[in-house]
Amino acid sequence: MKRSTVKILIYFIIEILFTLLIGAYFYYLKDNFSVNTIYSGPLFNILLLVLIILIWFIGPMFNRYVVFIYSFLYGLYLVSQSVYYRAFGQYYRFNTAISLFNEVVGAKDSALEFVTMNDLAPFIYLIIVTIVFIILYFTLQRKCFKLLYRLPYKLAILLLIIPVVNNWNLYNSYLDDALHQEDVFQMNKTDYYIYETIPNNNQFVSIFGTLPFGLRDGISLFETDILGAEHYVEVEEFLNSRSEQTPNMMTGIFEGKNVIFIQAESFIDAAIDETLTPTLYKMKNEGINIEGTSDTEFMANTSIIPNSEGYAICYKYPFNTYVTTLASIFNDVGYNTVAYHNNYGDYYNRDIVFPNFGYDKFIDCTELGLEDEQADSTVLDILKWIYVETNNPYMIYWVTYSGHQPYTLDSVGVNQTHVDRIKNLYPNLSDEYVSYLAKNMDLDESLGRFMNELNKVGKLDDVVFVFFGDHLVKGLDFDSSTFYEATNQGANTDKKNTDLFIYNSETEALNFHKTATVLDILPTIANMWNLEIDTSTILGTDIFDENYHGYYFSDWGYIKTDDFYYDYINDKYELYTDINEEEALRQMDYFMQLKEISAKILKLDYFKGESDE
Repeated sequence: MKRSTVKILIYFIIEILFTLLIGAYFYYLKDNFSVNTIYSGPLFNILLLVLIILIWFIGPMFNRYVVFIYSFLYGLYLVSQSVYYRAFGQYYRFNTAISLFNEVVGAKDSALEFVTMNDLAPFIYLIIVTIVFIILYFTLQRKCFKLLYRLPYKLAILLLIIPVVNNWNLYNSYLDDALHQEDVFQMNKTDYYIYETIPNNNQFVSIFGTLPFGLRDGISLFETDILGAEHYVEVEEFLNSRSEQTPNMMTGIFEGKNVIFIQAESFIDAAIDETLTPTLYKMKNEGINIEGTSDTEFMANTSIIPNSEGYAICYKYPFNTYVTTLASIFNDVGYNTVAYHNNYGDYYNRDIVFPNFGYDKFIDCTELGLEDEQADSTVLDILKWIYVETNNPYMIYWVTYSGHQPYTLDSVGVNQTHVDRIKNLYPNLSDEYVSYLAKNMDLDESLGRFMNELNKVGKLDDVVFVFFGDHLVKGLDFDSSTFYEATNQGANTDKKNTDLFIYNSETEALNFHKTATVLDILPTIANMWNLEIDTSTILGTDIFDENYHGYYFSDWGYIKTDDFYYDYINDKYELYTDINEEEALRQMDYFMQLKEISAKILKLDYFKGESDE
């Protein structure tokens, strides 16, 4: 056999192996970082076909660079989705790239905690394969490539198109079936609606897969969504139809008192322990406890629902006009309003957003004289003298930090004394849960000292504490019984809730069971302080309104009220009371409308015109 023929055969084998290795690389990513669904297969095959065409039909060296770059970016995307899901329990979207970058930079320790060697393996694999190929390419004769692009090989590759086309037709048939849904309500649950709107990231991935999610999300970046005058009229009609607040048993009970809002990082009821967190236990059990609330600071401050399009509100709409906010209703009656956070102000644009909410001042860790994010105890020790010694009425909104990831024994907010107490009380508890409890002990202890200082100068009675968590704990599995068994509590899913409790030393204890959301905090507080608000500028409802059917919604795809639970992703529901199905559907339809109206308020910057007048 001629020497040139041997080289050709060798390189032919190398070409085939390279193609197979790249294909294996993609399938490795798919199997490890995507959900196997009826749609992910067809769309993945189309992408793999494009890859094969690049390898076999484009110039011999050029296509190697293309494949390498393409493979690297694809792998980076899927691996980052895997890490993000591991950390936050959901998939990110491209339009949150800025906020995602800031999350990683602002909480780098938390982000690195969820990166494993398994995440790096695909990149190491790709680099090795590419280096080997480049070495062999320059070692062998380049003219060998010419024989590899003859017609028989091209025809063989074209045969691969047949199953891909069939899969594509199958995919389109599913969407076509969804298009023929006549029931609008049912239409919201179809695959077509989910594919076109991406209402829930996890829901989309569970149906279509990670790769189609990325492709559809990429397409959405170039779609324009300009709302016309008819949408403005729709919002106006909805807001004007809202009822005015009516007096109830809670009206004005805290009128004239100072108030401190505490938005506790990653706080759930599992952190409340009579022995370990006595201050929080007392606040909940001796204050006004409203069971069943949700997140977050945007809803709490504006009583408007963040949209579900992947955008972080703080980056997409930081300069929108909000005429009624927590800060504004207290500013109107002469309160000093201050928001503070023991992290950097540019994290989630808080240094822009909070002043836009109407706060007189926003204080971050740098203004507190701290070099970096600090434990809650450090911050309260610095600030307590300000509010103990002042005689001016004040409203404070504090976003805590200690409860943040990572949950290790050497992270911010973890005190060795607290760790020892927890391990002594619960010896079977894992270090991750020990860390979580220790972080909340730091918050609890600092609140206790703060209250003692107020009590010493006779001002504790003049302060009301409004306490709620911002979201569930990310990175710890409270669905399992491990934590509850180790703490002798037994499995109790209610411990995953973030309740709202309002504490004042003069107030009698009240356990008020009401399904509610942070959306309702603003009108509820306005009623308790007897502050006037225009209900046509908010979407929440006073929790104590006897006509209000409590409402809680989740990005995970379910709605819960006082009367029923509805999982609209899996189309399951449960009635708690004797409410009929028709009334339940009417309530749910109204709550879904709230989200749609809220999204249009944000897109239109609806209140800007009202503010200019």
